[in-house]
Amino acid sequence: MNVAFMGTPEFAVPSLKCLNESKHNIVTVITQTDKPKGRKGQPCAPPIKNAALDLGLHVIQPENVNDKLVTEKLKELNPDIIVVVAFGQKLSSEILNLPRYKCINIHASLLPKYRGAAPINWTIINGENQTGITSIIMCEKMDAGDIVMQKSLTIDPEETAGELEDRLSIPGAETLLDSLVQIETGNAKYTPQDESSATFAPKIKKGNGLINWNQSEKKIHDFVRGMNPWPSAYTTLIKNNSKERIIILKTEQEATPNIETNNIPGTIMDVSGRGIKAATKNGCIWIKEVKPEGKRMMSAAAFSRGHDLKVNYLFQ
Repeated sequence: MNVAFMGTPEFAVPSLKCLNESKHNIVTVITQTDKPKGRKGQPCAPPIKNAALDLGLHVIQPENVNDKLVTEKLKELNPDIIVVVAFGQKLSSEILNLPRYKCINIHASLLPKYRGAAPINWTIINGENQTGITSIIMCEKMDAGDIVMQKSLTIDPEETAGELEDRLSIPGAETLLDSLVQIETGNAKYTPQDESSATFAPKIKKGNGLINWNQSEKKIHDFVRGMNPWPSAYTTLIKNNSKERIIILKTEQEATPNIETNNIPGTIMDVSGRGIKAATKNGCIWIKEVKPEGKRMMSAAAFSRGHDLKVNYLFQ
């Protein structure tokens, strides 16, 4: 088939590469515009652009994919199907209905659970132990189209959102190619989603990473994992009437959960080579890796030595 590919982040790169190595013909790659990055704000190309150019593919970077010029270009290219993998823009009904086989989306959850922009983050934040990949035929309602295929995957209890995203990108590419075979041969079974089971995964914003210490240690542990690597979970260290913002990258649950303490949640209970032990709503949690604002990542033990942390200091 002639295929137009839409995608932006690293997660979409294996899908593009596998598609390029298949019998299908990629007529164009559409991705987001270059964005400023780093302290100097230098324009940075999205991973899909770099991958597409390395493969010698035609690239379009519209501010708005639904712009008339983009639609006209797609009509001219006349793809049999449009593949969408973490693209980041909503498609108009005109584009959705333009190809013969419509538009297929590769979504990083077991739909109808976790519809939305951040399924991987919310799957981990909510402590799920199963996730997967779903391919759907896109419709105007977000992530609500008929299911073509699904592949499930077990989540490791220590896995971060970044690690899970990397791991899901491979079955994502496999599901895409398998789905295209089913569609092209006429063997695809289009299964409507159960609307009563739908849950949502709204976009994560930079300020969403504040840790609520008045939660269980598991909730905090899952929150830290789900916010890693971006936007990162953070807290404020209260020490000698000073405040310092600390990013927390890794935690470890206590071997015996739900230990009763009389400490205010967020209170430092112990400082040792193991890390920093902080009180939670119904127990405690070990902080293992941190990143002080403007500094490099380090172990919590090294941070505690450099900052002379003491018992009863407070995170809030």
